[in-house]
Order: sequence, then C-alpha cells, then structure tokens
Amino acid sequence: MIDCHMHIGWFGYGARKAVKHMDALGVERAWLLGWDSIATGREPARKIMTNRRTYNAWKDFPDRFVPFCSVDPLSRDPEKEVRSWAERGFRGFGEHKVRLRIDNPDAVALYLLAGELGWPVLFHIDIWRPEAPFWYNHDIQALEGVLQQCPKTTFIGHGPGFWREISGDADSARLGYPSGKVKARGRLIKLLEKYPNLYCDLSARSGLNAISRDPKFGLRFLRKYYKRILYGTDMFTTDHIDYLRSLDLPRNIFQAITRQNALRLVPVT
Repeated sequence: MIDCHMHIGWFGYGARKAVKHMDALGVERAWLLGWDSIATGREPARKIMTNRRTYNAWKDFPDRFVPFCSVDPLSRDPEKEVRSWAERGFRGFGEHKVRLRIDNPDAVALYLLAGELGWPVLFHIDIWRPEAPFWYNHDIQALEGVLQQCPKTTFIGHGPGFWREISGDADSARLGYPSGKVKARGRLIKLLEKYPNLYCDLSARSGLNAISRDPKFGLRFLRKYYKRILYGTDMFTTDHIDYLRSLDLPRNIFQAITRQNALRLVPVT
C-alpha cells in the first residue's frame, strides 16, 4: 500500500519510527508532506514539518518515502524555492495549508508551476469563520475556479472544509465533522463529476468521518469514485485501513484506493 499523507515529526514520529509503523501496516511507501505557513506563524507543528526534514528522511529511506515540498505563496521567492526542491528530487506539492483563500493569485501561480513539473497538489481546506483561531485555504466555493484555471494540475483535497461538502446540507451544519445521513449531492460530488483533475485524500478524521458517517452512502461513494480516491492517514493509527478492510471492497477497488491511484499520480520504481 501507499499512504498519501504522512508527516515526519508529527505525533513524535521520526523517520525510523514511521517506517516501523508502515511495516506493521503493510505500507510500502508514504508520501512525506511538509507544512510551510509563514502567514500564520502560531502553530509549533509547522516548525517541525520542514522541507529539510522531509528531505533528510527521504535520503535515509529512499525506497520508503516520496518527498513533497510545502512552500508558502507569500514567501520571498516561492517559485524559485519550489524549483530548487524539484531539482533535488521532490515529487509533489503539499501539504498546502496556508491562511489564504484557495484561489489566492500567488497560490494559483504555484499550482500552475506544479502542473508544469508534473506534480500533484495536496491541499487542506477549512471552514472559514473569522472568529476561529485557525483556518486555511478557504473556501470550497472558490475551488471550482482553481480547477478551471489549472486544468493540467492534479489537485488532491483534504480537511474538514473539503470533506463535509460530500453532503448537500454542509452550509447549514457549520460543523467540521458532521454526523448522520448524507443529504443530496454536495459540492464535492458535483466537483468530482465535472473536473477530472480533482482527487480525494481519505486521511485524518475528516476523510474517515466522510465515508463512515453514513455507511451505505460511503460505500457507494467509494465504489463510484474509487479511481479518484487515495488512502492516507495523517496520523499513526490503523483506523483508516481497518475501516476500508471492514467494507470487503472488490479487490480492484481496494487496490486502486490503497496503491494504484497514488502510483498513477506519482510513479515510483
């Protein structure tokens, strides 16, 4: 399997400890994501998840990790920095998690560059509330314009502001992790049907909640969109794979979600 969402330093997991965890789960490789957010500056976690740390972990375990770089669009010369990491062998852009709108023009320039490099962009979307201490890349309604502007860039969505949109009543819920039945077709479903360059990352509580809150709907969603869904965790537990295995999915669907889609987007040898 390939885990599309892992951070070195998160929950105290260094590279060696992360590899032991991967071995226990049967994960062959993991995409290592950074987090660069100079506009926020309050989160101690972003000081842990640096591109340099990702690079060092990849160099220590080149057959187990696939390095992604995270560069804040407001940094001094973000395009130069991205190209620098590309020259060193990085393979993707993410986790893109900054305190800007998802369609910020400086961010769009980096999405276009990622497309030029053949990189996917793995992004986090939150629910925008001005009173909240932290929010990133709002809002989901601006995502459609980004998908239109960057048709050659593959986007992989993640986070509570992304996954709650699986349901048509997301606006009324005002919750990051809604429970209960999924109602009608949410914005996420409509975007998946309209834009082939949009994919979904199942990681974190948000992804797992989206497919398990309404088990029958979640199963239908996985069966219908399995070529656009990637297994990821963002944490060092077995929760996500345990749930996927409990569904007894057809072998081709399970393999697409847990391995083949990731290999198609970022081929490795």
